[in-house]
Amino acid sequence: MANSTAYSFINVSATLDGQTVQGLWDGDDAIVVTQGADAGTGLVGADGSGIFSISADKSAQISVKVQHTSPTHRLLMQKHKRQQALGSVAAAFPFSFIDTGSNEGGSSDRVFIMTKPTDSKGKNAVVREWVLWTADWNAEIPNNG
Repeated sequence: MANSTAYSFINVSATLDGQTVQGLWDGDDAIVVTQGADAGTGLVGADGSGIFSISADKSAQISVKVQHTSPTHRLLMQKHKRQQALGSVAAAFPFSFIDTGSNEGGSSDRVFIMTKPTDSKGKNAVVREWVLWTADWNAEIPNNG
């Protein structure tokens, strides 16, 4: 018999510095984590023998898309101001997200604001995309459905 599963964003929760991320933008890419490097690099020598070098890079960029009226957008504006004022590791803050249905997600104790969103005004509301960066992303191991 075929195996059936389901997905709902209702099962996804994210926290930023201990506060629930609120006011996410619409779409399939409200939260996106992009690893900083490939898991490794393969090399094949002239005689055909190979070696795989495993990367120690655990960095990641985390894109969080929110509405301009989002409390999370306001919090990130405050965090950016603090980051600029301190200019040190003390400005880092924790971020995590989890899909409780599959256990996919991850966390980091120290993220920094890498890119602020553009501020655009016009006929319709426009997304505010924040890009966070961490040197140590800890991915969760998904369930087997």
